[in-house]
Amino acid sequence: MTLLPSHGLVFRVLLLAHAADRAPRADADAWARAAFDRASHWGRSLDLRAAARALLAHGLAEATEDGIRVAARLRSLPAMESGAMRATARVLLAASPPPWLTQAVRSGSVVRDYIPDADLKALTWLEPELDALLADAAAQHLAAEGEVWRERLGEAAEAVVLSALRRTGREAVQVSLVSAAYGYDVEVSGDPVERIEVKGAGPETRGSFHLTRHEFETSRRHPDTWSVVQVVFRPDAFRADVLGPEHIADVIRLMPQAVRAVVPEDTDAFVWDQSALLTPPAEDWRPTGLRPAADFSAPGLRPGLRPGLRRRPENPGRAGH
Repeated sequence: MTLLPSHGLVFRVLLLAHAADRAPRADADAWARAAFDRASHWGRSLDLRAAARALLAHGLAEATEDGIRVAARLRSLPAMESGAMRATARVLLAASPPPWLTQAVRSGSVVRDYIPDADLKALTWLEPELDALLADAAAQHLAAEGEVWRERLGEAAEAVVLSALRRTGREAVQVSLVSAAYGYDVEVSGDPVERIEVKGAGPETRGSFHLTRHEFETSRRHPDTWSVVQVVFRPDAFRADVLGPEHIADVIRLMPQAVRAVVPEDTDAFVWDQSALLTPPAEDWRPTGLRPAADFSAPGLRPGLRPGLRRRPENPGRAGH
């Protein structure tokens, strides 16, 4: 069952959200029965079990040892005095974007010719705010996809740097697997210890990268041992299922002094809070000479590929690579 927010599905989801406010439910059927007991005569004709299972399937609820646990986004809906139906529609669009969403929304404008007639009919109850809701959902979806993409690119870049360092006999540890609290991704043993924040890029984004406030503050605490290393992938890396040494165009380094030169100071009127996209002058980047081992391989960057790589724990405002 999809989560296209028709009027009927939104009503069912609100009933289930109300039912979740009380005692925990053992499973989807018990949850649906509790919602059924609270429904009006008309509401009792709705398929609440299918809706409950759909919410579980799309991550808006989960089955735990203590019973069904509902996502915070659903728990807040019954407390809304007005606009609960439309708020529920927003939640459903975010959790399960329709497959046509990114085609139908272009540069913030909705082109309804891309929306199937049946779906458009099911959504007409959201007029006159329908276009705005779809545009917001599309922006949120693209932002989430961008975060996943930056994470994949960063993980591939870290694999390249680790292989290159170990090829030269250096002892390197991928501390990003432990926690983002380090403020860098790779730690290299030595006196002093070297701290490397790894970024990935393609030919068109070479020299640009996202930096979190935490990473920047770490660079200030370790001005002599922290640096950015950017792995620049060749165009064919973004079509590949598996990466090899031939997909690496360059590995370049930026020192923290160059980072500080492009980051403005905080003022009473401006505070850099979470993250920023930086593009230092090209001449500030230096070659590293790093190259991965001849037998290096990592999941490719082809769109749609699911490499199954890890996600970073303890992520304090990390903006990706």
